[in-house]
Amino acid sequence: MSWKQLLEPSIRDFIRNHEKDDVRKLALKKAPGESWPYPLILDQIKARQKAKLKLPRWPDHHEDIIFPPPDILEQASSAPTARYKAHLVKGTSFADLTGGAGVDSCAFTETYQSGTCVEQDQNAANLIAHNLPLLCRYAVKVHHGSAEDFVQQMEPVDLVYLDPQRRNINKKGLYRLEDCSPDIKALLPALSDKAKHIMLKASPMLDIYQTIQALEIVQAVHVVQWQGECKEVLYILGPAQKTDSRDIPITAAKINDEGEVVSDFTFTKAEEEKAEPEHTAPQKFLFEPGPAFQKAGGFKMLAQKYGVKKLHKNTHLYTSEQPCPDFPGRHFKIVDILPVERKSLPVSQAHLTLRNFPGTTDDLRKKLKLKDGGDDYLFACTLQDERKILIHTRKNV
Repeated sequence: MSWKQLLEPSIRDFIRNHEKDDVRKLALKKAPGESWPYPLILDQIKARQKAKLKLPRWPDHHEDIIFPPPDILEQASSAPTARYKAHLVKGTSFADLTGGAGVDSCAFTETYQSGTCVEQDQNAANLIAHNLPLLCRYAVKVHHGSAEDFVQQMEPVDLVYLDPQRRNINKKGLYRLEDCSPDIKALLPALSDKAKHIMLKASPMLDIYQTIQALEIVQAVHVVQWQGECKEVLYILGPAQKTDSRDIPITAAKINDEGEVVSDFTFTKAEEEKAEPEHTAPQKFLFEPGPAFQKAGGFKMLAQKYGVKKLHKNTHLYTSEQPCPDFPGRHFKIVDILPVERKSLPVSQAHLTLRNFPGTTDDLRKKLKLKDGGDDYLFACTLQDERKILIHTRKNV
């Protein structure tokens, strides 16, 4: 079966007419044509459904676009995060060494004048070569082969981008740099001679400062939040010289569906170590940093920049007597401070979050006999005097 059959008008129309259908139910039906590659057709429908959120413009951009299999789309960047990273490093030429679905290469064509997309899987490389001319403003060279082999003969470029494969043949998640493919640490010596800058997309599970130490030549880190989740952690490397990790700028950024920055916050470890935020009991308003801002870790600097106070040095919740509309996260109005007891709760249903509090959310929910959901939000946390309490809040929109 060849994916090129998906371009036949009758098959293409079938995919479009059924792109919102339940694929499991479609799989129980007989293919409309005996020669139709029905498994590929079902995969294409499933992939288009996954792409609706990640790549909203792709399905309607050109009728001949063929989506890669759903498992490739799963690790692929979203169009907004790809657009954000395409503006981080200035230059004219790029090499994307981990083509995947081609999303990042497509975004880089918006800011770079020439580029090469490398993909080691033959079928994926063919799909990229088919799709990119339909999506990009200029022709991107597509190279089938391994990143390791390509680097040995590549021409110098302004930027090399890598998003190493983080799943093995058993679909098990991998996180350590040396376990992913390609191994960025093994490639660094060769890359440092061929690229002015290197951009690495690494697992959000990795500790940022341990990763900086492992890579040695990191110049900046970007933690990207989209659709309420921490989607990507990007490491900008080069030139080939070590930088004190305490002086490397860490940026947390919340972006919109166009890849534009809604709010961002930059700090260094040196600044974070020097910051001396004020700690206090809960006041009128409570603020919870967004996922990217939590991952970035500049908790003391957040308080200092936005003029809010912390509840405890290890409780990353903030409070103020006044609203703080610019704070990058969720905003709540405090209703009451309660002991951690079922009999003290004025509600039987609420969202529950633990911050610097022992145990798990599920265990505490059972203890409090609390249903999930509703308009109320409870934060179980530790205050500056080490008391364990519940903060009853409602969203302050």
